[in-house]
Amino acid sequence: MFDKERIKEKLSNLELYSKRLSSIVPKNSDSYKNADIILKSAIERNLQLVSDVELDILALLYKGLELKLSGDDLSLIESLNGKLSKKSINKIKERRTLRNLLIHAYADSGYEEESFKQAYNTSDIIEFIKEVRQLLA
Repeated sequence: MFDKERIKEKLSNLELYSKRLSSIVPKNSDSYKNADIILKSAIERNLQLVSDVELDILALLYKGLELKLSGDDLSLIESLNGKLSKKSINKIKERRTLRNLLIHAYADSGYEEESFKQAYNTSDIIEFIKEVRQLLA
């Protein structure tokens, strides 16, 4: 049985972070590369929040579906194959990988291109939200 209220709250947070990203991300990758550290940090932090909330939602779905798998983040994500689209699963994996790189190697600026790409195009986040809502219905 799903904890629909908690999932809906998390989906609402996800929408907020997605809208925030869309409102602050520069219009092109060159502008992003030349942006100040405060803007880049805000974008990276919101990407991390999106990833964390997506994983929270997956954990709630996993629990609600009473799946009998266990393991790390990747196992949790993979456990919902067939319940969510392959595209959503792949984007969640990409975002989770970037999140882990940002958290564990923050001083390295080699993630600018991927950060910009994920922040600039948030359509996958909106699609994920729709898929979760359909799953709850």
